[in-house]
Formats: sequence, structure tokens, C-alpha cells
Amino acid sequence: MSMKKIYFPLLAVCFAVQANAQKDSIKSNQLDEVVVTASKTNLKQSQTGKIVTVIDSKTIRDNAGHTLTELLNNQAGFTMVGSSNTMGTNVENYFRGAESGNLLIVVDGIPVSDPSQISNTFDLNSIPLEQIDRIEILKGGQSTIWGSDAVAGVVQIFLKKESAKPLSANGSFSYGTYNTLRAGAGIDGTINKFGYRIQYNYQKSAGFSSAYDSTGNKGFDKDGFSQNNLQAEMKYKFSDAFHVKLMGTLSDYHFDLDGGAFLDDKDYTGKNKNNLGALYLNYHKGNINWNTLASYQHAARYFTDDSLDRSSPYAYYSHGSYFSKNFTAESYMNLHFAEHMQLVGGIQFLDQNTDQSYLSLSDFGPYTSALGGDSAHIKQYSAYASYLITGLSGFNFEAGLRANRHSLYGNNFTYTLNPSFRTGDHSKIFANISSAYKIPSLYQLYGEYGNRNLEPESSTTYEIGVQTESDDAGSVFRIAAFKRDIAHLIVFYTDPNTFVSTYINRDKQHDYGFEIESNMRLSSAVNWVSNFSFVDGEGIEDGVKVKNLYRRPNFIVNSRLNIQPIPELTVAPSFKYVGDRPKGTYDIGPDPMPHYYTVGFFASWKLPHARIFVDIQNLTNQQYFDIYGYNSMRFNMMAGVNVDF
Repeated sequence: MSMKKIYFPLLAVCFAVQANAQKDSIKSNQLDEVVVTASKTNLKQSQTGKIVTVIDSKTIRDNAGHTLTELLNNQAGFTMVGSSNTMGTNVENYFRGAESGNLLIVVDGIPVSDPSQISNTFDLNSIPLEQIDRIEILKGGQSTIWGSDAVAGVVQIFLKKESAKPLSANGSFSYGTYNTLRAGAGIDGTINKFGYRIQYNYQKSAGFSSAYDSTGNKGFDKDGFSQNNLQAEMKYKFSDAFHVKLMGTLSDYHFDLDGGAFLDDKDYTGKNKNNLGALYLNYHKGNINWNTLASYQHAARYFTDDSLDRSSPYAYYSHGSYFSKNFTAESYMNLHFAEHMQLVGGIQFLDQNTDQSYLSLSDFGPYTSALGGDSAHIKQYSAYASYLITGLSGFNFEAGLRANRHSLYGNNFTYTLNPSFRTGDHSKIFANISSAYKIPSLYQLYGEYGNRNLEPESSTTYEIGVQTESDDAGSVFRIAAFKRDIAHLIVFYTDPNTFVSTYINRDKQHDYGFEIESNMRLSSAVNWVSNFSFVDGEGIEDGVKVKNLYRRPNFIVNSRLNIQPIPELTVAPSFKYVGDRPKGTYDIGPDPMPHYYTVGFFASWKLPHARIFVDIQNLTNQQYFDIYGYNSMRFNMMAGVNVDF
């Protein structure tokens, strides 16, 4: 499908909606009510042309039985491969069809990653959904403001904050299929100028076999999971204009693994620790808002396969340790220098390293590999600025530039051009042209298949679309199309003659697609939320086109009906469809992978200071595979209670 076939119908829709918008009379709407921070400054939806989806606290409460990856996997543009596999699975984030690692995760303003991972991806298993207040999903190339990895988009995660009362308390408990237990407790409050929050969450599951037993009679064992999470925050307000905040999160989970696709292993285990600490300084007076933050992130992963059960007739024992450190410092300012104009500018410093070791014993003798933290180490300095025009007779515009200085590559630059126009009181049309970049991971540079001559991936994304809503702001509709061109795409390559493998830069990559998102108020008690995503693309290597969006479907549909017949009761049936998709390069199974669907159901009852819920997923007990040879969850449910005082 060519981009013309996508863009021309979309333009027709834009003009039709614009004509309809000018005919209606609107007094208030969501475009003016929802505030987003896509450009590191608070803007109403009507003031930015960036494509932003907000998952608010109510939506998070209505997904109480889900994990964070499951919740994101129901949003437009997401393909979270592994989110429905056994707990602890390292999820691949193919956002808008991009390679895993091209979606930047930001936690309370801090860009997070794991340099010990092959693609530098942050482990979303580290954050319980119960600790999150809201999420902003920012689509398109966003490296000008957010830096490396923001090629396909940014997910901003905002953790819960302290209450205005001196003391508030909360607790949660739920239990469900696979003997899964989740519990949590916390306190928070504000005493004079001092604010605090402490939250602990625990979960444990007996799980199910990670590997699929194709014969049904091999007695594969269950792969369990246990996790502890702690979040703490302290804030002190020195004056109305200046405050300081300290934040820390600790995550520690243990999980069982199997030997591979279709292959059981009864004593293969993993441990994952992810700790984050941050210091924030904020000065806000008049037209100036100045933020400075420094963060330190430490990740440690361990994988051990001992000799009690041998999934391979040759291997006796293996142990791998993977450590990473990630230090970020950033200072940026928002300056409103005119009624409709402001400037956002800042500087950022990034320091990453990883230390890795691996040992295996087999009939062929011992094998070892190591990657030292002193050698596997990079630094990057950046400066950026963005000029914004907002609400000037319905016209909004953002133009930005970022300069990066990398310790290995030298200089590179990114830019953003983002005009939008508000038509009437309840619609806007928008267009974006933005460049982005992704630096190679430390493993891709220095690992056993590393290549120090790799160049960073660079991309340009083009977007166009329209967003509109009903006169009472109860229904919202958005359609957007994109095209992403990538140069120097990093791929794993095996020479067909020498069989030597390494990471290389591919010539080009071209991806394109569109998304339709709607939130329709059918009545005062019924709300219907749906999204439809299409994505396709191909790589070009030595002039040859390659279909390479492995495990990524062309079509995904998510739909959920929220029914609230009385204020205390919420009922929400849901449906998901995932289309055919090419299997992975080394996957064993038919190609393409067949489509599938799942049906879910959620219900909750609100009591004074409490909320009881039940969440059922895969109601029809569908068997499907996101990765051949690995099980996905069949029929499962969680039931529990959340309390607040």
C-alpha cells in the first residue's frame, strides 16, 4: 500500500471534519481540558499538534487486574510481544512497527533504559501498575526534546504523588488464576512544607510453562514469578517559587525460565534488580519555569541453569551476570516571553556503562565471555531548544533543534517542525516533520558480536491527521497517518559464506501506517473506546527490498465498552484482534503466524474508601502464540480490593 493511498483519503476526512466543525457551536471541550507535557511544558491538547494519548487514573483503576505491559498493549500503535506470556518475560516493544528499543520510556521526567540489554530497552516489568497515576503516549520522532531512542515515540509514566492531607493510607489485595497474588500498602501526605510518599507492592505467581508442550504429555513444569517493589518520595517547598524533591524506586524479581521454544527446563532461573534514584530542583515564578534533575539507575540481571535438569544433552551448567549503570543530568527552562509564545531550552548529559560475564560448562569444555565496564562505556552531551507559538487565532507551531556530542561518533543533529490549526472550537488538524536518532547499545558495540564501527540510526518521520470531538466533549475521534524513513538501521547479520555474525548498519528502512482512535459517549452511562492500527514496512539492503517486520501484525483492533448504570458499578467487556504477522527470523512454525482474538470482562463496585473488582482475560480460552513455541495466557482472572483512607 502506497502512502498516497493513505494520505489522500485522510486529507478528505480532515476537510470533511473541518467543515462539520465550523458548522457546530461548542462551548467546552476536551481539547481545552486535557493538559499534556509532550514538549516539556504544560500545554492543552488544543495547543499542540503532537499526537498524544493520555491514560488517566480512572482508566488505570479500570484495568486493575492488568500489568503495565498489558495495559499498553491495548493502546493504538503498540505490539508488546511477550506481554501475555509468563510473568518476567522480557517484552519486545514494537511500537508503530519500529524495532524494539526505539520507544523511549520516561519515568517522572527521567529517561530510563538498561544498557545491559541488547537493544538498551527498559524493563517495564519493574513498575507495578498500582504505583502509576497517569501515562502519556507521545507518538512520532521526538529526539529533539527527549534524546536518543525516541524514534517511534515516548511513553511518559507519572508515578502517584503525595496527598494534600497530613496522612493518607492505601492498601490493595488481589488473587487469581495461576495462584497469582498481588498486595500493596502505602502512606503519603503533606505536613506544612514537607511532602512524602512510601509505597510497597508485592506479587507472586505459580505461573505456567513458558515453553509450549506440542505433544501435551511431556510434563512441562510451571514457571513461577515473585517480585518486591518499593517507591519513596520526599519533597520540601522552600518557598512558593522553589522546591526540592528526592525520589527512589527499588525493584527485585525472581522468575523461572525454560530451555527455549518447545523445550522445558526445570532448573533455569533468573533474577532482575532495577533501582532508580533522582534529585529534582524546580523554580517557578512568573513566566519562568526552571527544572534541574539528576538521576542514577542501576540494573542487574542474573541467569543460572544448573545441572539438576539438562534441557540439552551437552550442557551441564551456565551462569550469566549483566550489570549496567546509567547516569543522567539535565537542566531546562520554559520561558513565556509573549502572550502566545514561549521557549523551551536545555542541556543534558548521559553516561552509560555495562559489565557482563558468562560461563557455561558442556561436553565441549568450558566457555566464557566477558564485557568490562571500563571499556563498554559511552558519554553524550546535548543541547536543545524549541520555539512554540500557541493559540494564535487557532494556529499553533513548534520548531526545535537538538545538537548531540557523542564520545564515540562525534556530532549529530535533530529537528522538529510541528504546525497545527484549530478549526472551530472542537477540532484541530496537524502535521509533523521530525527527525530522531538511536545510538547503538553497548552490547551492539562491544559485545561478542559487537561492531565499534556502527553508526547511530537516524530517521525522519512525517505525520498528518485530525482530531475532533462532540459538542459536549463526550466523544473524541482522531485519525493520523505516518511515514518513517530510517538510515543506518542496526541489524544482526550472519555472513552466508563464513557464518561469522555481527551487528551492521543496513542501508535503509521505510515504515508507514495509520491509527484511528475513538472515545464515543453513547449515553450518560455508556462509553465506547476503540482503536485501529495499521503498519507495514520494508528494509533495503544493497538495493534489495526485505520484508522485515517480524512478529508485527499489519492490523490490530482494540475495543472496550465502559458501562456505568449507577455511580457505584462499572462493567466493561472488551475485545482484541491481532492480524497475521511474519514469524521471527529463527522462529519454528508456519509463516505467517495466524491471526487471533481475545475477549475480556471487567467489573468493579465502589464502597466508602474501597473498591472491589474482578478482571477476566481471554474469556473464550483462545490458544495463540506471540512467539512460536512459547505459551500465552489462556482463560485467567483476578479479583481483589483497593482501599484508601
